[in-house]
Amino acid sequence: MNEVKVSIIVPVYNVEKYLTVCMESLIHQTLEDIEIIVVNDGSPDNSIKILEEYERKYPVKVKVFTTENRGVSHARNYGLDRAVGEFILFVDSDDFIELDMAEKLYTKAVTDNNDLVMCARYNVYEVPGKEELQKKEMKIFYMNQNYKMSERKFELVHASPFPWDKLFKRTLLKDIRFPEGIRFEDLVLAFEVMAIAESIGVVPEPLYNYRKTTQVGFLNSFSEATKDIVKAFSLLFQFMKEHKLYDTFREELEYICVRHFFYRYESFYSDEKKGQLPLKIDIINATQDFLENQAPEWPANHYLKYTASQSLKKHLKHYVSRTKTIRYVTLRDRLPGKLLRLLMRVKDKWNSLRSKWTKFKKSRKKIKLIKNKFKKMKLYKLFHAPADMRYTKYYEKLAVKDKDILFESKHGEDLAGNIFNIIYECKRGTYRGYHIYLALKRELFETYEELLYNYGINYVIFIEIHSDEYLKALATAKYLVTDTSFPPFYIKKPDQVYLNTWHGTPLKAMGRIVQDREYGLGNVQRNFYIADYLLYQNEFSKNVFFEDYMLEEAYKGKVLLSGYPRNSSFYRTDRRDQIRKECFLTDKQVIVYMPTWRGLLHKKQNKEQVAKIFGYLAYLDRKLKPNQVLYVKLHPFVKNEINYRDLLHVREFPAAYESYDFLNASDMLITDYSSIMFDYAVSGKKIILFTYDREEYLGDRGIYIGLDEMDLPKVDTVKELVKEINKEEYSYPKFYERFCSLDSAECAKKVCDTLILGEETGLLTQNYNDNKKSNTLIYIKNLRDTKEDTRLIKELNKHKEKNSHIYLNFKAGALKKTSRNLSLLNKNIGYIPLSTGKNNTFLEYIAFALTFRFGIETKFTRTKINSLAKREVIKNYGNISFDTVINYSGMDLFLLHQFEHLADKKIYCFSDYDDMKYKRNKKYRKNVDYALAHLKNYTTVVVPKVMSQLKGVEELKNKVHVIITEESPIHLEVLLKEAK
Repeated sequence: MNEVKVSIIVPVYNVEKYLTVCMESLIHQTLEDIEIIVVNDGSPDNSIKILEEYERKYPVKVKVFTTENRGVSHARNYGLDRAVGEFILFVDSDDFIELDMAEKLYTKAVTDNNDLVMCARYNVYEVPGKEELQKKEMKIFYMNQNYKMSERKFELVHASPFPWDKLFKRTLLKDIRFPEGIRFEDLVLAFEVMAIAESIGVVPEPLYNYRKTTQVGFLNSFSEATKDIVKAFSLLFQFMKEHKLYDTFREELEYICVRHFFYRYESFYSDEKKGQLPLKIDIINATQDFLENQAPEWPANHYLKYTASQSLKKHLKHYVSRTKTIRYVTLRDRLPGKLLRLLMRVKDKWNSLRSKWTKFKKSRKKIKLIKNKFKKMKLYKLFHAPADMRYTKYYEKLAVKDKDILFESKHGEDLAGNIFNIIYECKRGTYRGYHIYLALKRELFETYEELLYNYGINYVIFIEIHSDEYLKALATAKYLVTDTSFPPFYIKKPDQVYLNTWHGTPLKAMGRIVQDREYGLGNVQRNFYIADYLLYQNEFSKNVFFEDYMLEEAYKGKVLLSGYPRNSSFYRTDRRDQIRKECFLTDKQVIVYMPTWRGLLHKKQNKEQVAKIFGYLAYLDRKLKPNQVLYVKLHPFVKNEINYRDLLHVREFPAAYESYDFLNASDMLITDYSSIMFDYAVSGKKIILFTYDREEYLGDRGIYIGLDEMDLPKVDTVKELVKEINKEEYSYPKFYERFCSLDSAECAKKVCDTLILGEETGLLTQNYNDNKKSNTLIYIKNLRDTKEDTRLIKELNKHKEKNSHIYLNFKAGALKKTSRNLSLLNKNIGYIPLSTGKNNTFLEYIAFALTFRFGIETKFTRTKINSLAKREVIKNYGNISFDTVINYSGMDLFLLHQFEHLADKKIYCFSDYDDMKYKRNKKYRKNVDYALAHLKNYTTVVVPKVMSQLKGVEELKNKVHVIITEESPIHLEVLLKEAK
């Protein structure tokens, strides 16, 4: 067996300033069996003296060769021809490496039989005036795994084009050398080797320190030698064709080539690089010649759309042809940046106007076009319209796109289990033609792009939550999936298909039983009403949601009782074995601790919580056995406060894996009051409830299932926890049967195919489309602690009819202070809180203001108020069918118009009419008169006797049924009898 495990090859030229640091990092490597081959490339400085001193002190390890100056490629090839190690590592002499780099890469290679192993790097910066270096970790997309590049082609796009962050098996380089006499030699060898390697491994740690000097590097500059980029790609393409790999990697090679070429263009634009226009044009011609001959279809490249940087996408329109590129670069070279940007905007505007003028000249309907133009002129375009107004514009103007799917998890703050697994199922060829969008907060793009690429998912388009792209997707996507709720302004179109999966089996109180938050369920409840599919893990969950969000009598969609898509992860045994191998956990007992968040927002409380958790973790670290490892996943508010470096057996939950995928690789779960227990139980593995603060936490919180009802072990102290961890026997048959019996390996696939393909997949489905019960909606202004409202609650609670159901309707904010009064209602009385805001267009906004603020009514205002009212009804009530609507509060004039479109039988009640106020208050009088003048579409109007002499009431008697009552305020019983 070869005694030298790794040969480290170092080309040296004019680096005496950095050479000692580099050599020190090499000779002190923790892997002993290495050789260091240093090739002095005719360096004119004192580098050779430094090298000779190291060769003298370490004659066994260090071998120094000197050649005439022929460039870095020759030096590397020279060293490679003399290397005898089983593996090769290239190090540039102005950089340095971590002391365990050779050992970690070599161990990975021999353990998993890799012929190429890659790692991450640090970018190292010199800080002026300081001795220490500043390091920035450069993450890699790929995880610690083994693959062949042809099986995961997208990895080629994200792999670095350098040789120094890779360990090569020497036999892999038998017939491959660095091309000499050109620049960009690195990428030729790097991509050739990655394409032919049989097994690529990854150590996802930064082990190489790449020194970024203050000077502009070659990659960020341009010169005559920049044209060598064409020679480099010519060699690479030729190699791929000779080895019959070009067709396999065509799209990836095409994108890599385009990206490198256009990156050169990006280096043209700074002010200090102006005045070299002939050279810039030479570089453009050389690269464009290559693209025309070798990659003529590059503008249609898949990766340009989904993977390119924002900077590249920004300039891409200028690079689509040689002529446009030269014109753009010429302008950038000759004009100041600000002036150029102004001119580009003027040019775009001019082209747009010219196109419109051409269309106008050719049209035979010029008068109609002029009218339409004036109609489309909207003053709000001068300002940034609010999201609901912008969304409404897209809702009205844009059609649904049959191949678009929009996913959103926890309002853009996550990519959680159910959403991830449904997206994962879209990898199948069946969904190749679909456009898949994921709404996220912009600061999370990088995090989840990295995660998705780790799973071979390169087909997801990220859109920023609440951006225009997001609002358009809400209005146009055929299929929409969320695990929480879409915004209050979202309106489901009839041809959209909406799946709400929620994000867990409920343990803690929800909906109407949450004390002091009874009023606050509005938008979540509304999202349930409008969904085509509601997905639940078990019958228990379905019953909880239907009861406490009051869905039973009103929901008109389908319920899927299927288990959760995310729990399909627990059936993937191959992934379990793969992850344990990748994370060096094959012989370990893997325990995961996932406590629920305590809701402590105050800094002092957070500090106390962190201290308590760290104390528990430190104790566990001392007590865990050598073969036990504990992974911890805490809430984002506290997770960054824990320092895991001081702990031997305790580690942070790995971000490179989707949560449920990694849970599948574990052996035991420790949690407390988190719904994760219901999911993890699908695996059949041990679950421990560590409820150290049970009395405090549950003191003022309602839960659906008492902890003592669960056949799961429960411990209150960390000492008891250690004992329970080491107990081998466990079982929870009752818990499993109640909560997990519907989960299956095919759940995610079946849900995906049911939703998108409309296939019959055998999922247990309950159809609520044929709900025949009679529903009455009663709008109230408030439920205060008054005699009248107490009487109203009692009257409502008297309602016992089985085939008739009552829903109260009110504006959520109006009951915020008196929310507990809602808990006095019997369970058979439902309620629907209304969220604030209206989905108006700009013209509707104007019409609303003219009508209700200034009392101006015209044909225009009536038309716009009517269209707005219809839209608000669809938004607020979805497909709920009401037989009767009773407007009991009286004076919300816009609701008066909405209820015209909500039910066949409409009853309007002036329950809180004030005759004295009518006589003295001009605004109140106008409102009453407006209501009386617009009630002709109602079936019944109920007024107190004191109103009967008003002119509006007399006129109304000829159009609708008017009931005059002696009671004031009017009893609800009168209205309910009329509703029958």
